[in-house]
Amino acid sequence: MRVLFLPLLVALSLHALADQVPFAIVHGPKGAFNIAAPKGWVIDNSAGEEHGLPCVLYRKGQTWETADPLMYAKIAGTSAVNAEAFAKKAIAEMKKERGDYDTKRIGSGKTKGGEPYFINEYSPNETYPRLERVAYIQLPEAVAYIVYSADSAAALHKHEAALKQLLDSFRGLDPAKVQP
Repeated sequence: MRVLFLPLLVALSLHALADQVPFAIVHGPKGAFNIAAPKGWVIDNSAGEEHGLPCVLYRKGQTWETADPLMYAKIAGTSAVNAEAFAKKAIAEMKKERGDYDTKRIGSGKTKGGEPYFINEYSPNETYPRLERVAYIQLPEAVAYIVYSADSAAALHKHEAALKQLLDSFRGLDPAKVQP
């Protein structure tokens, strides 16, 4: 009985980890990039699918549903070609949905691949209680963004180096050469 149970347990464990990977390639029609999981984090390419999120990240030992903090990475829609304009539009849309909140620029730099980025921090409010930092990355013909989100300031600050590690691993790719 024990011999039959062990292979089943191993198979179930491998299936649960099959969608967790050490790196990811995120692509869209006008842009693509690859990233590596920060130390202590996993990349999951299926947990966020029902929310339209092809690449989600969370701390090892957590799940997408229970993670605090968490991150996700995407390519903006095909009409977005300028990171500053995309961020401005996103802020206006979020204020319509969530109400007023504070926004401040907290950093900028270049990714491993040399792509310029900036990071905005968004305060919580009564409608949306999470704290968020969003890195907007300018690709040649598209905009990528990474959302770092937490339930509390303590969680946000405790693991804030993960966003920088993710940006340090980020490298833009030619979308024509990336196979979906």
